[in-house]
Amino acid sequence: MLRLMIVDDEQIIREALSQMIDYESIGYELIATAKNGMEAYDIICDDYPDVVITDIRMPILNGLDLIERSMKSDSRITFILLSGYNDFEYAKQAMKYGVRYYILKPTDKNELIESLASIRKERLQEEENRKMQQQDFLRSLHVPLEQSFIMEALEHQDSFPSVFRKYQALLSLPKDCYYACICSFVEESYLKSFACDVRKVLEASKVPLQFSILYVKNSAVLIFPASTLAIQEQMKNSIISLRYPGQSVTFEAEFLHREGAEKLFQEVIQKVSRFERILLIGEGGDIHEIKNHIASPWMVRRIEDSITSAADPSQAAELLNSVFMESMPPATARNLALSLFLQAGMVLEKPSVDAACDFFRRLYSCDTVSGIRELLQVVMLQKNTGPGCRKTSSNIALLKTYIREHLDSENLSLKWLAENYLFVSVGYLSKQFIKEEGMRFSDYLNKERMEEAIRLMTYYHNDNVKHIARQVGFGSNPQYFSQVFKRYTGLPPTEYIEKLKNKFEK
Repeated sequence: MLRLMIVDDEQIIREALSQMIDYESIGYELIATAKNGMEAYDIICDDYPDVVITDIRMPILNGLDLIERSMKSDSRITFILLSGYNDFEYAKQAMKYGVRYYILKPTDKNELIESLASIRKERLQEEENRKMQQQDFLRSLHVPLEQSFIMEALEHQDSFPSVFRKYQALLSLPKDCYYACICSFVEESYLKSFACDVRKVLEASKVPLQFSILYVKNSAVLIFPASTLAIQEQMKNSIISLRYPGQSVTFEAEFLHREGAEKLFQEVIQKVSRFERILLIGEGGDIHEIKNHIASPWMVRRIEDSITSAADPSQAAELLNSVFMESMPPATARNLALSLFLQAGMVLEKPSVDAACDFFRRLYSCDTVSGIRELLQVVMLQKNTGPGCRKTSSNIALLKTYIREHLDSENLSLKWLAENYLFVSVGYLSKQFIKEEGMRFSDYLNKERMEEAIRLMTYYHNDNVKHIARQVGFGSNPQYFSQVFKRYTGLPPTEYIEKLKNKFEK
């Protein structure tokens, strides 16, 4: 369902549009209506609609101003403009913002349905393309994700189902993949050749590997769908027939079968957990080593525990600085940051794939260790620090701090903050904000902005309304700032400033 909002200053039109169409039948949920642009923008900040049907001529904040401001916080909103014949110049201006849907009043029901159907078709195609791109992106991170999965699974064997569920979508692990082939007497001296030949055997039989090849002390573990005895026998014969110079013993191959991928991976992890050195052979033949020192805690877990048990954020930042030093290679820093991000999400069990990918994209676009460290710091401060603490409290505290430090930014919507700063679901963040603060996000944001505006007027004797509007996030729209200020204080900014002047003169 796409989320839809209707904006018009005439009540009769809002009601008519709300009842004109059975929106659910065409794939839409009507989440809100608004009587002007100001109210509409507050709803956009809180409720993140996908599509907005809006009039152009409205008091306080007109349709074009609403579009311009909304696009800064969520560029994916699609607008449908409703207006009269005399507003064609407005329509041309709206096209500069990428608006492609323009319907004349009185609104034709069929024309509106066609526009909504066209938007939904576009959105479905965009979503399909986005998911394909997301899967390609995750495949490019397959080895680091697999390494992180193995390390976390080894550390948390007592809660393996939670670990498995967290990584299942990220690694595209199917539920019905429940066969492992354990190849014995594979010496490390010809491991690369063996891995390459095994992949060729599987490709010839059109059997896909579901995980990189695992190797521990002369044994290689292959995980793939071998649902029939014929496939198993074919794989077994192909593997034991492989020969290499210096090979002293014929290979052996046995199949491990469990009901479901989770149980299979759990047993595989148990089998490799007693070895101190685990190798992961990627698709290109690259070998990645995981050191499994049984007698000592994991490095990732040690770092995580130290940071999340820090007395305050500054101490946590110092610990991150001590780990992510500038001398560390950026590639190493990224892999460590990825593991810390996923371990920090343990409390969620199954994090949003979208939120994880948002973080990974930001992470792998960082060219410096300092950039990686700064990005990770936010995530680590969200981590639950004990039985009596709530992760959400950390989220909201971080959100409020960010708002205070970036009040001049125009893109402070809940959706933007969820996707670009906290890397959590916007729906989840919205519910938690209301639960913990007792108010909607837009009300809190406007309150902070107005209090800062009052502070600038009172303590700095700033009487330049345009300048104040820019400093508290209203950009080049002092008229809109004045309306919000009047709603908050009961007076326009100019009158409020004059009142302050008279007070100081006395």
